Order: sequence, then structure tokens, then C-alpha cells
Amino acid sequence: MANEETKNTDAKPEEVKADVKDIKGKASDTFEKVSDTAKVVGEKAVDAFDTFADGAKVAGAKAGEVLEDLAESTKVASKKAGEKAGEVASSVLSGMKKMGEKATDAVEILEIKHAISKLESANKSIGPKISEQVLALFAENKLKEPSLVELCGEIEKNKVLIEEKLAQIESIKSTVSE
Repeated sequence: MANEETKNTDAKPEEVKADVKDIKGKASDTFEKVSDTAKVVGEKAVDAFDTFADGAKVAGAKAGEVLEDLAESTKVASKKAGEKAGEVASSVLSGMKKMGEKATDAVEILEIKHAISKLESANKSIGPKISEQVLALFAENKLKEPSLVELCGEIEKNKVLIEEKLAQIESIKSTVSE
């Protein structure tokens, strides 16, 4: 099962980590730029309304008061809009950070599974070598463990039976060709 999961991905864990890190950095830069732009737009709007309010004061005190109120409301609204943009950007960045952390964890899990798979493969290649050594000890009559001696005896009996069956096949073949 570990081998199947390893085959399902073509990307190397290091490449996935690098891509995740690059995406996190680009997203962070983009949201900082959006937040900064929103603040600049808000400030320019305040400046424009201040200029407009000053001109209206010259035209009339009452109109100036109304425009001052409007300018103050715009300042408050612009400040709130900038704060909200910052909050939204912060929330998005926080979510992206969590996604990045999950991706990093997934990469780490894949690396661990790959290491496990390599260890399992190593164990599978060691098994036949152990069998060969045990059978060699049995053949030299140096094997003392009763359960291993019994298993090796069964293998030897099976080898004899296999040789007999092969001899039967050769006997049948030679009869057919005569």
C-alpha cells in the first residue's frame, strides 16, 4: 500500500515544499500591496475632500460646515475601509498560512512513507538471503534450532519430489519421441 501511494505522485517532496513556500510568499506580497493601495486611495480621497471643503468655506460658512462634516465622514469611512481591507488581507493570509502548514505536513508524511517503503523493500531483499544461509547450515548439518531443522527437512523432501516429477516428465517425453 505504501508503494501505491508513492506511485500516485510525480512531484518530489522538495519541489512541493519549494512551490508551497513560493506561493505563500507571493500571496503575502499581493495582499500587502492590496492593503497598502487601499490605504493610499483612502488618503487621497481624504485629501480631495479636504481641498473641496476649503473651497466651499470661501463660498459660504454653512456649505463649509456641511462639507467639513462630509470630509470627516469620508475620513472615518476611508479609515474603516482601510482597516477592513487589512483585516480581510490578514484573514486570507492566515488561511493561506494554515494551508501551507497542512501542505508542509503532507510533504513530510510523504517523505516518511517513502522512507518506510525503502526499509520494507530492504527487508524483502534480506529474506531470501536468510533462507539461503539457513539451508546452507542445514546442508552442513550445523543447524540446531528444531523448528528450522523441520522446515529445512520439508524443503529437502520437496526438492526430492520435484526431481522425481521432472524425471517422470523426461521419461514420458522419451517414450513419446520413440
